[in-house]
Amino acid sequence: MSGERRITLREVAIAAGVSVATVSRALNDDPQISLATKERVAATAEALGYVPDLAARSLAVRATKTFGLMVPDAMDPIHGTVVAGFEAAAQAVGYTVIVANSHRDPAIERRAVREFRAHRADGIALMGSMLDLEAISTMVRPSPVVFLNSERLKGGRPMDLALGCIRPDEIDGMRQVVEHLVAQGCRTMAFVGVDDRPGSNQMREMAFDNSVRDCLGVPPHEPYRWNDDHRERLAAAMRDDGVDGVVAYDDRLALELLDAFRTVGVAVPRDIAVAGFDDIPFAAISNPRLTTVGQPAHEMGALAVEVLLQAISTGELSPSRVLPIYLAVRESTVRLPPES
Repeated sequence: MSGERRITLREVAIAAGVSVATVSRALNDDPQISLATKERVAATAEALGYVPDLAARSLAVRATKTFGLMVPDAMDPIHGTVVAGFEAAAQAVGYTVIVANSHRDPAIERRAVREFRAHRADGIALMGSMLDLEAISTMVRPSPVVFLNSERLKGGRPMDLALGCIRPDEIDGMRQVVEHLVAQGCRTMAFVGVDDRPGSNQMREMAFDNSVRDCLGVPPHEPYRWNDDHRERLAAAMRDDGVDGVVAYDDRLALELLDAFRTVGVAVPRDIAVAGFDDIPFAAISNPRLTTVGQPAHEMGALAVEVLLQAISTGELSPSRVLPIYLAVRESTVRLPPES
């Protein structure tokens, strides 16, 4: 009860008529303690209101049954799905998860890592990390760390470590969506990007550029940079530039584009085909429904837990992995027959 002192193991032992060591072993389900004794100790502990001192226990066994998970923004549908997958997998094996938001700020990210260390997290997963991966791995030892979709890239390619990194195959996803747009008759295509995610934006933009060159033998239109204050102006510019196919950095941006095109009188997909990236839930119910590249966000979160558990058990992180990605074709890119 709030305000009351904590009941100790010694008090439970006295009330149950056994030793302190027997109480500890009984509450930890030691197979050498008889079932009758376990039941008597458990009933006594419950009657007295005994609450285990988890902090003291973690110091004794050097384990807290806690994971730290940092994401750029838990409100983002993809990041939230990763959190859901991670928490479900962690809870299934008795782990608690501490979630932190970095807001894509390296200083906040460093503080989050320090907080995870202060809480003696048994393992850490960082999504969209902008920090040096080797330095973070050294900083958190002996706890293992897994990196999901790290923003550390060079020349449009991931700078992932050989062990402990997980990301979806965004390059192949971009190839799939560009091939689809070409099959729909698009010939003047452009990428619409963002400035606050320098690593992943560069990788997706370069993958888009390379895919267009491979499919059409010519470069794409110059990329556009999204600006919330000039949505309609950007949409009108794409219309006036003769762009007939657009791939946005992510689905949220693609949905903004759909609205901006509607405002300036551009029909999607008749005038311009629009595709996104991530396959968030809103993509399937937008008007028109959004074609998008989907990534296995929930599975990625669960896999991060699996990798951490293996590292805790064996002392070794598993090799880095690139997960397959898929294309969800919907109304925003499928060209309608001409009106009679």
